[in-house]
Amino acid sequence: MTDIRLRAMREDEFGPWLAEVTEDYAAETARNGKVSASAAAAEAEAVARRLLPAGLATPNHVIAIAEHADSGERVGFLWYARERHGDREVAWLYDIVVDEPHRGRGFGRGLMKLLEERARADGLDRIELNVYGDNERARSLYESLGYRETARQLFKEL
Repeated sequence: MTDIRLRAMREDEFGPWLAEVTEDYAAETARNGKVSASAAAAEAEAVARRLLPAGLATPNHVIAIAEHADSGERVGFLWYARERHGDREVAWLYDIVVDEPHRGRGFGRGLMKLLEERARADGLDRIELNVYGDNERARSLYESLGYRETARQLFKEL
């Protein structure tokens, strides 16, 4: 595993990070047919406000910066929350990103392993997530780590 550590996101990092994830989410939802391209930005902003009403202080949400353990250089981030799904509490993975220059070097796998460690330490025994069908890299990573598909959602443009 690539040597990485997580640290809490700082307030001065939150605004730029939120703009980045909102823009990425808008593009992803439009690309995958969840919303029209013209509505994607507004929808993504509404989702961000709903999920993080208190910003970094939103209860049960963890937004962490991933850094290379030796150099302290940012390599990505991890956003997850403790949530109730059905009859159990789970760690819900909202987003994991390895910054472009660091992809393909094991940081994604390392981040997922750190998430597993944190979830266990918090008394959780399950991690859940959604991944879009066109995200082959992420799907491959999750499957290689033992994640199982639980549903598929399909659509057809008419």
